[in-house]
Amino acid sequence: MREKNKIFLPEGLARERRTEFLNGRMRENVPGICVERARLVTESYRMTEGEPYILRRAKALKYLLEHMTVFIDEEELIVGNHASKPRNAPLFPEYGIFDKKELDLMPERKVDTLQITEEDKNFLLNEIFPYWKTRATGERAAYYFNRTLLDVLDSPYRVFNPLSRTRSGHGHYLPDIEKVLKYGFIKIENDAKEFMEQLDYCDIDYAEKMQFYQSVLICIEGVKIFQERYARLSEKMAWECGCRRRKEELLLIAACCRRVPYKPAGNYFEAVQSFWFVILIDYCSQNGSSISGGRIDQILRPFYENDIEEGILCRDEAREILECLWIKHSDIIKACTYSSARNNGGFSTANNIVVGGVDQKGKDGVCDFTYVCLDAEEAVFNSEPNTSIRVSSKNPDCFIKRVIEILVRHEGGKMPFFNDDIIIRELMADGLTKKEALNYGIVGCVEPTGSGNTMGSTNAGFFNVAKCLELALFDGVCQMSGMQMGPKTGKLKDFSEFEDICKAFKAQMEYFRSMMVCSLNCTEKLIGDYGPHIFSSMLLEGCMENGKDCTRGGAKYNYIGIQGVGIADVGDSLTAIRQAVFKEKRVSLDELGKVLCTDYKGQEMLRQYMINKVPKYGNDVEEADRMAGWVAKLYCDLVSAKQTARGGHFRPGLFCLSSNTPLGRQVCALPSGRLSGMPLGDGGISPKHGMDIKGPTAAVKSVSSIPQELASNGVNYNLKFMPSMLKTDEERQKLTYLIRTYFQLGGVHIQFNILTGEKLRAAQKHPEKYRSLVVRVAGYSAFFTELDRDIQNEIISRTQYGEM
Repeated sequence: MREKNKIFLPEGLARERRTEFLNGRMRENVPGICVERARLVTESYRMTEGEPYILRRAKALKYLLEHMTVFIDEEELIVGNHASKPRNAPLFPEYGIFDKKELDLMPERKVDTLQITEEDKNFLLNEIFPYWKTRATGERAAYYFNRTLLDVLDSPYRVFNPLSRTRSGHGHYLPDIEKVLKYGFIKIENDAKEFMEQLDYCDIDYAEKMQFYQSVLICIEGVKIFQERYARLSEKMAWECGCRRRKEELLLIAACCRRVPYKPAGNYFEAVQSFWFVILIDYCSQNGSSISGGRIDQILRPFYENDIEEGILCRDEAREILECLWIKHSDIIKACTYSSARNNGGFSTANNIVVGGVDQKGKDGVCDFTYVCLDAEEAVFNSEPNTSIRVSSKNPDCFIKRVIEILVRHEGGKMPFFNDDIIIRELMADGLTKKEALNYGIVGCVEPTGSGNTMGSTNAGFFNVAKCLELALFDGVCQMSGMQMGPKTGKLKDFSEFEDICKAFKAQMEYFRSMMVCSLNCTEKLIGDYGPHIFSSMLLEGCMENGKDCTRGGAKYNYIGIQGVGIADVGDSLTAIRQAVFKEKRVSLDELGKVLCTDYKGQEMLRQYMINKVPKYGNDVEEADRMAGWVAKLYCDLVSAKQTARGGHFRPGLFCLSSNTPLGRQVCALPSGRLSGMPLGDGGISPKHGMDIKGPTAAVKSVSSIPQELASNGVNYNLKFMPSMLKTDEERQKLTYLIRTYFQLGGVHIQFNILTGEKLRAAQKHPEKYRSLVVRVAGYSAFFTELDRDIQNEIISRTQYGEM
């Protein structure tokens, strides 16, 4: 038995000072492009030409971990960098490359601005990208789609776009970090060797399995090299350090990195460092986002409680170490195209970690360490990590009120709430065992997922439900381009009943659902061929046992999650058609079509009628709520009926991140009164901006009427409150009751921006004064000043409640 090291942090630095220093420096870092990874990976691939692709991927990761720059910044306790400089974005040319125009835009664009030197641009354009021109997965994608699909995807007004997945791989999953902390990669290494020895020579998949296990062993060699490099570096820095206190810290870091993550964590400090290494190396290996940490309060709890009991550290030290981990999450940023940055800006990678809920025995899981996590969140309060709150009926109200207190104090948007009681039942219905469902985490933004057993590809794409309504109203013709985009489902002048509209809408939905399923399954095949995720596969149950990479269906559970956007817009539009055309006969269908084509030009009176006189979803009006619910159910039923290429099924989600703004640009005027090109409803199941006029209690009743359990990939409901109404304990208790009631009514998710429109507008005008302002965009949080102005305006426009 290894003797436990006492890791009392040396005296000499106030704990709050360390967090303030590290956080301030992180926020001051100017984001840029790092070309080092691109160079190293390309060097490795050039050396392994002709070898099986999975082995080339493994050798590239090992080569990267062996040669990339490693550094330990001043005052850091948790170490490990993503690029050669802090808050720089490494490039992943094996997934996709940039042209000169994109590189030139990066330092000039106003959202997700990335600095890059002319020397580095020329190096990429002349030395790196030419090699990948025909090799990157994004460049190979054209060979996996037929011409009809490509024609639809080439349109700027398309219903869906899966092409970004061809450039990013998967991400969006929960690795089994708990396994690494308990047993270390040494166990995975030994398992791989044992599985190789047991391979049956007559197994028809012998070659694939053998290569998979070989690739696992290569990656683990890279892990050992990586941690040892940090151990040596910290030792060297310690002996050169003139500060006794810092020297002792560096020696603690050296001892820690010499052990984890290859070996099991022996104490809390080692567990936190191992946790970060797992997340970090996974991000170094692939271009996917939202590689999430899972239930951090449950994963680290045994180490914390053991060390507290044995006097190895105190509570404040545990929090200080955790705050260092929290800050490291903001170091991981991605480089993306201008279009992607504009649509999903804020440098969000949505590294989701979860606290609260029930434990693995189904009892109240909130513990002292849960509050340590919340204390760390309050002290750091950056856009990353994307901290989520599981709420069970068994959790105390004081837990919820502590979260609300943090939100009010910071006047921002983070920490969404999730309904344990429904999600656990939902996941069991989706095939997980009760034990697995009890231990679910949240991936990325709002996606409930099994921990360490699921390759869910939970954010594979967005489906523009509102565009399908436009196509249904105009016989499949896109009104933005004049293109015959969808099937011919009938002209408005020939429709005599409301059900004709619904039938045409359903036909358009089915047509594009099928195209989307096909394109995403083609993408799965592409990534399985040329982008295996070996490091991810080591951390997912099923892959090691099956000898199969997670991109080829090796994991125990395999899903693809796709999100429906525009539910409120379509529901309100169908309600408007039913009332204005078929009940009151205020306008004919044919006349309404002409009005929509002209964007309500000369018809403002009719538009105001559609907005103000027709019942709207979000006001506890049964007719309007039922229509929105019908649209949501239709989408969920259509999506969940189809199978994935990895042997699982598609999971529908009802959330949009910030895509409601760019997707809105693709849709003409709607019968709800919405003008052409304007944003669609935010959040996924949130009522349309400004339409929920009867207050938050009416709104939550409407939203709870949506069949949220059918959206197994997650839902998103946004609310915005003035901070002045949540200052007292009594007022926070009212909001706690609102959350509890909403969850009892069937709500799955709810989140808040607790700030004023005046503060947001001031941040637009003087961004330099509000660099630390964090807002809830949709399923993720971001620094407000790093968002595209259109998305900023959309957040400002959301309904704000002043009383409950």
